Amino acid sequence: MRNIVLASAALALAACATGSPPVSELTVMPAAYEYAGASGQAGKSDAEWWKTFDDPALNDLVATSLAANQDIAGGLAALRSARAAVRSANASLFPQISAGASASSNTEGGGLDDVSGAARGSASYQLDLFGQNAANRRAARASYVAQEYDQRALELTVASNVAFTYFSVLAGRERLKVAQSNLDISERIFSIVEIRYKAGDVSSFDLESQRASLANARARLPQIEQQLVSLETALSVLLGQAPQGYDAPEGDIRAMTPPLINPGMPSELLLRRPDLLSAEAGLRAADADVAAAERAFFPSIDLSAGLSAGLTGGTSVIGSLAASLAAPIFTGGRLEGQLDSAKARVDQQIARYRQATLNALRDVDVSLSALATAEEREKQLVVARDASEASLSRAEIRYRTGADDLTSLLNAQSSYFSASDSFVQGRLDRLAAAVDLYAAIGGGW
Repeated sequence: MRNIVLASAALALAACATGSPPVSELTVMPAAYEYAGASGQAGKSDAEWWKTFDDPALNDLVATSLAANQDIAGGLAALRSARAAVRSANASLFPQISAGASASSNTEGGGLDDVSGAARGSASYQLDLFGQNAANRRAARASYVAQEYDQRALELTVASNVAFTYFSVLAGRERLKVAQSNLDISERIFSIVEIRYKAGDVSSFDLESQRASLANARARLPQIEQQLVSLETALSVLLGQAPQGYDAPEGDIRAMTPPLINPGMPSELLLRRPDLLSAEAGLRAADADVAAAERAFFPSIDLSAGLSAGLTGGTSVIGSLAASLAAPIFTGGRLEGQLDSAKARVDQQIARYRQATLNALRDVDVSLSALATAEEREKQLVVARDASEASLSRAEIRYRTGADDLTSLLNAQSSYFSASDSFVQGRLDRLAAAVDLYAAIGGGW
């Protein structure tokens, strides 16, 4: 509860600074997650959350992607553009100074005897009595902050995609080994059937049935190999590299287990999820746009000063001072339309923030549930794999001795292959759920 109060207070202060509705009042945060379980007792991970998987290859892949991924590079360019927009908005709060010079000649022969020159310097400043320029500056600054959080969200997405794709590559390689092992078993069984067929112990039905099973086992290999090609090329693109000639690093998915992850309190999402922080900044920008639109109804006052000097025929300096007042009288509804549009964008940003918060709460609980479910499922998959392996060994012996028919042996082989393949996919599901949970809580702490 203390965390909820602190988070709400911090966000309320930030909201009051701009006059937008306090974000703590936009959504009601639950006190805890439904499926936190024992994970709530785990220690908090650091910002480089991928290192908790204790895989040096994964660490190198994520570091490379953060430095070379082209989506991240594009996001950095957008961030520089937003920073430049802030500098442009800041300029309206300072005087504008300019200078110029001119020269002319009335000599028909093109000589320089009658050349005359002049120089002029001028300064202008718009008094921001009603705060329109300041409001525009706040809007630009908030938009820049939103872009910063969007960049953080992009980096989190790239890092999680790299982790998931890498784990998928390792799982694909292990599945290929399982399929190759299944093919070896099929070839061994085919040899047994062929020997018994030649001895007259079984009919051609057994021989052709096992031939078909052998062909199916062979057909699985290119299918998995194609999946591996797709995964490795996807990983290379995430790393900002051409897929041609790229080979993903080696690793053993069977030796990898997801760490115990502390999701924190639901209220902490408001301060950690970059998409929520971006939505909050977007709300501040929209509120500042409303303030600027309201102040457009007020008069504007411009001050200007200038100095003019002749450069030939003696020195003559002329100074000038001027002030101007302009106020909108009739704009055909343009200013009213701009204000209504700005207010509508505030409502839009409020809805966006509420929806993003609901999505964040859903993402965390779904990931927590998936992680717990995958762990329980994997326990049963280990039992099924070991039991089916023992069953296959007995079925093969019984078929050799003629105690059972081929159908029993093929069923045992199919069960063993399915259980072995499911175990690999179950381990991938656990690792993927851990990656999803890290992404759902906004990365590390």
